[in-house]
Amino acid sequence: MSLMESSNQELKVMVLEKSQVAPPPLLLTEASFPLTYFDLPLLLIAPPEKLIFYKLPNVDISHFMDSILPQIKHSLSLTLQHFYPLAGNLIWSPELNLPVISYVDGDSIPLTAVESSANFNHLSSYNTRDAKDFQHLIPQLTTLDNSNSSNKPVSSCAMQITLFPGSGICLGIINLHSIVDGRAVAMFLKSWASVSRLENTSLISRDHSITPHLDRSVIKDVDNRLRKQYWQRLAEFIRSKSMSEEDWKLYWASMAGRPNKDKPYPSRFELACAYVWINIAKIPNQTTKNSSSVDDDDDEMSAISFVADYRARLDPPIPPTYFGNCIWGIKISAKRRDIVSEDGITVAVNTVMREVRGLRDLDMNHEARLDRLLLSGNSLSRFDGISGSTQFGFYELDFGWGRPEKIELMSKARSMNSITFFDCGNGDDGGIEIGLVRDINEVDAFALSFNNGLKDLID
Repeated sequence: MSLMESSNQELKVMVLEKSQVAPPPLLLTEASFPLTYFDLPLLLIAPPEKLIFYKLPNVDISHFMDSILPQIKHSLSLTLQHFYPLAGNLIWSPELNLPVISYVDGDSIPLTAVESSANFNHLSSYNTRDAKDFQHLIPQLTTLDNSNSSNKPVSSCAMQITLFPGSGICLGIINLHSIVDGRAVAMFLKSWASVSRLENTSLISRDHSITPHLDRSVIKDVDNRLRKQYWQRLAEFIRSKSMSEEDWKLYWASMAGRPNKDKPYPSRFELACAYVWINIAKIPNQTTKNSSSVDDDDDEMSAISFVADYRARLDPPIPPTYFGNCIWGIKISAKRRDIVSEDGITVAVNTVMREVRGLRDLDMNHEARLDRLLLSGNSLSRFDGISGSTQFGFYELDFGWGRPEKIELMSKARSMNSITFFDCGNGDDGGIEIGLVRDINEVDAFALSFNNGLKDLID
């Protein structure tokens, strides 16, 4: 056991155990999966960090070490026999001159067991909390950089399980985004939870909704043209260091679409996205002491982004259980004065609907669509990204301890400019849980604007 450093003098964090969890011996001894053109743009995106809190009032260190931790390790090992790429590494392939996902018999996922003195009820609450208080719950993962990108393997995934004696536990997962997207991670977690709860892997084989499709050849790319072009551009940016992570996000998120008139009514996602966008756009005037009015800068732009799943949108569609990345970034922008105006909700909803419905008309394999990936060059004063999804069902993850108390997506929290959408944690069918990470004054201003706006809409 060893003590971990903490910036909070009152916080005590102790490492109880460090282990490597590998899948059982598989029929294959090694496998390699080339990154597709959906994977490559995500190499420079921060690895997603998920925290899943479970309330267990009677848990103590003996029960944790003797029962919960062995259960977690055993069920994880059994699940990895179906999801073995997560136990692999991202390596450089001299043959392809590209990074690939490599699995070799014996590869494993690092799992750290930790005890924390932090306040579980506070961290798992819906109150305003400091993002720094969550950092000791996040596992460590070696990340890609310029010095080791061509010769040092990068682990695909790492995990940590933290004990809060007498309160509960927190399961932390971090993975390279270039390996899998959110839907694939959700499928893995659902499979793992079912194995842990039922103590066998039979459900994974019987339930096709949680059986991964590992064949990446379903992503059609004639002569690897798109993959080669993306990698060439990415390599140029890495060498030149001329593009920040935010610029890269803009680069791959630049897209356009056309409205679909078949369904004129907005979905719950479209409404939530539009309403959050409006209230984000209102923040500067409420938190900046000497902020000018909206009319002082008629051309000031506001933008919001989200990702769309393309599994069913490709031609031909690929299996919904495809285990990799099949998402594309969507950036929406409008003049801020239009968004915060009296008719702002109409403007925002119509703008979001136009982009979402237009996704059906996009052909990712068409030559003409390559131009839409170029950096637009527009100056946007506000650029907020929505992570997560209401369709992943994270609050249904029962490892044998019941439903999660709280879900947090932490990776984007470091940018102080993040928004998360999840299905509702209180069991409200159809509800959306919205998370916001910003300066405390901006969070308070957002909450005030959000709640007052709802009252006005209802009245």
